[in-house]
Amino acid sequence: MINSPIISGSGIRGVFGYSLTIEDVVRFTKAFGSLLGSGPVVVGRDTRRSGPAVQAAVEAALMSVGCSPIDLGIVPTPTVQLEAMREGIRGGIAVTSSHNPGEWNALKLIGPDGVFLRTDARRSFMDLLKRDIPVVDYRGVGLPSSKPGSIEDHVNKVLRLPWVEVKGRRFKAVLDVTGGTARDFGPMLMDALGIDVDVINPDMTREGDFPRVAEPTVSSLSVLSERVEEVGADVGFAFDPDGDRLALVDDRGRIIGEEYTVALAIDHILAGRPGPCVVNLSTSRLAEDAAARYGCEVFRSPVGEVNVVEEMEARDALTGGEGNGGVIDRACHPGRDSGVGMACVISLLRCRGDITLSQWVDSYPKYSMIKTKKSISVPVESVMNGFEKAWGPPDDNRDGLWYRRSDGWIHVRPSGTEPVIRFIAESSGMSGIERDLVVFNETVEKLCVE
Repeated sequence: MINSPIISGSGIRGVFGYSLTIEDVVRFTKAFGSLLGSGPVVVGRDTRRSGPAVQAAVEAALMSVGCSPIDLGIVPTPTVQLEAMREGIRGGIAVTSSHNPGEWNALKLIGPDGVFLRTDARRSFMDLLKRDIPVVDYRGVGLPSSKPGSIEDHVNKVLRLPWVEVKGRRFKAVLDVTGGTARDFGPMLMDALGIDVDVINPDMTREGDFPRVAEPTVSSLSVLSERVEEVGADVGFAFDPDGDRLALVDDRGRIIGEEYTVALAIDHILAGRPGPCVVNLSTSRLAEDAAARYGCEVFRSPVGEVNVVEEMEARDALTGGEGNGGVIDRACHPGRDSGVGMACVISLLRCRGDITLSQWVDSYPKYSMIKTKKSISVPVESVMNGFEKAWGPPDDNRDGLWYRRSDGWIHVRPSGTEPVIRFIAESSGMSGIERDLVVFNETVEKLCVE
């Protein structure tokens, strides 16, 4: 287990009380507050047992450097991002460790543009961490306040998107909220869209753990699949704890996973608003297939929400996301949003006559994909050099190593959220992927043994 916080483009995270202590929270928050400057800063959190303790430390640290925290309560991360964009707000902090297990917690640092810290801001933030941040005197100390109703505001923002079909066929959806922030947000949005809702896994366990594996992947959604079949639902939605990612189960109970979420969003949005799209290097070719239906181009970025957003800005793209189920529509806000993803699914089904989600899925090519990871005990650089020796120079090295194959691609990269090396590969068949996976495993094992 790591004994210090992991710092990445998506924030600072660690195991509460071990690799992320209250002292760490205060130090990081003071630096962030100093970076923002005095003024109001919105703060929201997820449902983790350590959340109140971390939030209290965050708010105390913000006030100590002259910022005035505005408590949003338990809300999805995209809700905090939307609130950070309000006029006069200096920025925001989402107290959440996203898809990590219950013992983890984190600070997601958000600028006044609603985006996680960009490159220049991250550099300034890291410089501030090296300094002793002074506290203000009693005349300058910030004062706390709260703001109710931010989830309702978020729902209304999604409903106002021009491609959202508010009225039409009535569907039934099962929501697996895994005890997280979607437990209020998800049903509220579905009710506004006229959808009948059945919610499963509504609460954390008494011990402070999530009721299922927090990350909404194919391997963690068997209960949702069974429930969709049991009640005859049209779709199953699965969330991560902070509500920025969405995975799907179709009307047949098939766990189609998170890769189809972004492809579906691209398919629906480009039908009425064609244009370039951006996805990250680890996202399925389904996104390219969806854009191709409208003659639109897909560009790729390094993994990480802020990287996708910056590439979207550079390409003048409004639509994009990540294959982990994170849909981005900059017309709503520049961040991943499960609400945008849900609205895309419902709106696509309403706009396509009598089509079912399973029929839409079957209209796309079938690809094989493997996502796995390995812990390492040697420097990342030596592992990446080992891969280059095995596979040769990469086609893209902006984020680890990305190789184009005749029938797919392979991506190996150090994780920004865990002390591991990730392997993601996609192909029309399994044989090529399996060969590359053997090389991946053998390379890591050989280097770690040596």
